[in-house]
Amino acid sequence: MSWPNFLAPWWSLMGLLAVPLVLLYILRQKRPDTPVSSTLLWSRTLADLRASTPFQKLRRNLLLLLQLLILAALVFTLMRPVIQSRADQTRASVIVIDCTASMQTTDNGGPSRLDRAKIESKKLIDAMRPGDRYKLIADGGGLNRVGYDFLASKTELKNLIDSIKPSDSSSDLSESLILAVESLRAINGQRGGGHDGILAGKVWLFSDGAGIKIPNIMGSGGAPHGNAGLAGASGCDLLQFVKIGESSRSVGVTQLVIAPVPKEPKTYQVFVGLKNAWETPRKVSVLLAHGQKDNFLHMVQSADLPAASQGGGGSVVFEKVVVDPGKLFVCVDDTNDDFPLDNIAYGIIEPPRKIKVILVTQKNQFLEQFLKTEARVAQVEASTISPEHYVPNTGADLADLVILDGVLPTQLPKVDTLLIAPAVQGAGDVAGFKVTQEMKDPPILRWKREDPLMQYVNLGELQISRALFIERDPELIELASSPEAPLIAYRDVSGEGGRRYFIAFNPLTESNWWRQNSLLIFLQNIIEQTRARHFIGTPQLLTTASAAKLWNVTGSVTITRPDGVIETLEAKNGVATYEKTDRVGFYEVSSGNQKSMFAVNLLSSTESDIRPRSLQTATGSNIEEASSIATVNKEIWQWLAIAALAILLAEWWLYHRRIA
Repeated sequence: MSWPNFLAPWWSLMGLLAVPLVLLYILRQKRPDTPVSSTLLWSRTLADLRASTPFQKLRRNLLLLLQLLILAALVFTLMRPVIQSRADQTRASVIVIDCTASMQTTDNGGPSRLDRAKIESKKLIDAMRPGDRYKLIADGGGLNRVGYDFLASKTELKNLIDSIKPSDSSSDLSESLILAVESLRAINGQRGGGHDGILAGKVWLFSDGAGIKIPNIMGSGGAPHGNAGLAGASGCDLLQFVKIGESSRSVGVTQLVIAPVPKEPKTYQVFVGLKNAWETPRKVSVLLAHGQKDNFLHMVQSADLPAASQGGGGSVVFEKVVVDPGKLFVCVDDTNDDFPLDNIAYGIIEPPRKIKVILVTQKNQFLEQFLKTEARVAQVEASTISPEHYVPNTGADLADLVILDGVLPTQLPKVDTLLIAPAVQGAGDVAGFKVTQEMKDPPILRWKREDPLMQYVNLGELQISRALFIERDPELIELASSPEAPLIAYRDVSGEGGRRYFIAFNPLTESNWWRQNSLLIFLQNIIEQTRARHFIGTPQLLTTASAAKLWNVTGSVTITRPDGVIETLEAKNGVATYEKTDRVGFYEVSSGNQKSMFAVNLLSSTESDIRPRSLQTATGSNIEEASSIATVNKEIWQWLAIAALAILLAEWWLYHRRIA
């Protein structure tokens, strides 16, 4: 319970009536002259009459005290005092505040949704009773998920709520909701299943509902097992959803693809995907800027977008954008937009670079011809080296992809490497693959069609006469397997950022794969995956909360974030990983004399669709929701009026008792 508030505080001026009431008791009375036979019994009265001042000493008077109490009770009654209380009070509850990108929306130009969520959550804190506790979880996606312990201090809880900052990332909040339920289980278990007056309460979720996924633990028909304090409460009853927001006025960028135009230098094609959250169709203009946000190119595209209820999706394409390498800004001109974060997308123009491939072989005309063809039709720079002349990781032998055909050097390259039936002597570890023996005529049981490396690769007619036996390992990704062992697999090298592919048989001499187009397609897929993974000749465009891979860096790496914050990390084996990509914009990277950058965008149709939405469990049950924390004003003037009447009766009785 909080201190009383007053619905009519101006009636407090009636308290000034206490002044004339007191004056009535200290002013001397003017009595009429009356003849008496003797003044012996009137000495005190005569002394009072002879006094020169009109006031007398205020004596202890029970009637005056009672009259002042009556006046105070009546004044407080007229002021209509109320106490605020929450309809559903609990002892130990969890507050989950959504601080993802869409919570930056300013509904109709008002405060942001996150600010409104803070205001509403503080109402819960204000209504806390002695002994109540709250646990606070703020979820902004990625690394922007913060949880605190159960606290009973209103001041601490409010300070923590004030410290929450919005993120530019997206999140389905499922992990935070699971943490909230488990926290209630833990606090309940510590108190012996609800003893000592500590009872498990609700999970209060403050969000606009964008992209929220209710975990199964909250969608079950009964209480989560093992939590006696929640017995009889369904998952729907456990969660109280406070829906924040009302606006849908937003058009945002949800896709951005920048590709060079073949055979036209400094010419690029820019594809922009859009999302309309308005309830009505919307026509917007899309502009490009180069170098600086306000340095617009003379290129404008218009997009007619359907209403959100009809999908709201659309796109524009800038066919030939002639610019130098540098920063590219994609800007959406949408008036009265309440969510400006997704109105700008950040891109990088980089000149195309050929991927360098080295083939180490004694003699393989098939692979040599394949690389020559790739060099003519694709951005590939290929060279062939004999095993005795190959020295990995030095000078001219530095490459993006190395193909080891039947050879196994004493030192392996620190880049992506394809090992084809390496020559091994007995069982042992071969580049992280455990080879134990050989297999005769292994059949193809399955291949991983969904992996990008196996796209358009059909192994239905592949026949193998001999293959190395590779032990299965959880760290291996099996692309093609026999019943006994993998035949084609790969693994990522921890700490180096490279990837090692392993073909357990020789495609030319131990199978009929060389006769099928699927071998050429598989080799092309490896080259393209190497290009994509290392951003060779293509800019590194990431979505928020995605880790950035920094290649070819050494020592201390300095990163300047879009908000101006400078951070450093150490590179290991020429690779560094940066994970704090919670802000959209350009991140500038400096390593020694080498400088580069990468761009981070929201690019989320879920977050760009800012329409507040209701929530359902996985079973289709509706989650109870409200637009604000419901508080009730309980007026207590009736009790004061009764008290005033009681005092008045006591004063009347006392007065008449004296008279009698």
